[in-house]
Amino acid sequence: MAKKKAVLNESKCDNSPFCPVVKVCPVKAATRAGGTGGFLGMFGGGGKVAIDAAKCTGCGVCVQYCPHGAVTMGKD
Repeated sequence: MAKKKAVLNESKCDNSPFCPVVKVCPVKAATRAGGTGGFLGMFGGGGKVAIDAAKCTGCGVCVQYCPHGAVTMGKD
């Protein structure tokens, strides 16, 4: 049976520099990709939010914290 993993719907994600999904992921599977550093980089911002399926354990915490409903659980 396939394990469920977090899936990011990029069209719903606002890539906020204060993204709670990046902050709450216990295994750091949710990160920022392609950050430019600078002022927003000080707060973990400046890039697009991405979820590494290889690191994701399927806990679902990110789904609960995403204010835009951009993260769902899908099959690996």
